[in-house]
Amino acid sequence: MTRDNVPAPAQPPVPAPAPQQPAVGADLTAAIGQGAAEGAARSITARLVDKFLTNPPDWLRDLWHALPRPWE
Repeated sequence: MTRDNVPAPAQPPVPAPAPQQPAVGADLTAAIGQGAAEGAARSITARLVDKFLTNPPDWLRDLWHALPRPWE
C-alpha cells in the first residue's frame, strides 16, 4: 500500500455548547412578581368598580346620561 491510498484521519466533531440553566429560583421570583402585579391590578380594579358603580360621582353620572344611546 502506498501513501496515496491511505485515508486521511477523521476530525472529531466539535461538541455543541451545553444549554445554559437558569439560576435557581429565577422562575419562582418572576412568578411571584407577576402574581403580585396581577393581584394588585385586580385589587385596584375591584376598588374602582366598587367606587364608581355603586356610588358614581356626579360628573360621571352626568356624562353617562349625556351620551347618546345606541338604540336611539
